[in-house]
Amino acid sequence: MGRRSGVAETKEQVARMKLDDLNAEIESLLQMAYSGAGSAGRKECFKRAVWLEQMREEIHSIPAKRRLWRER
Repeated sequence: MGRRSGVAETKEQVARMKLDDLNAEIESLLQMAYSGAGSAGRKECFKRAVWLEQMREEIHSIPAKRRLWRER
């Protein structure tokens, strides 16, 4: 994958993921972004989830939700 073991960092890497795995990764990242656990990485989790949703839209034609980061 990319620099981090097992983490897709390019569109080509995301395209090789199974759709179920991609959906699970997005859901996991959104849960981390919206949980109270460790505020330092929450925004990065959110940004990655949004990027993965955009890649999913391009690759699988599943519309990405419009999301805005709001500190909770």
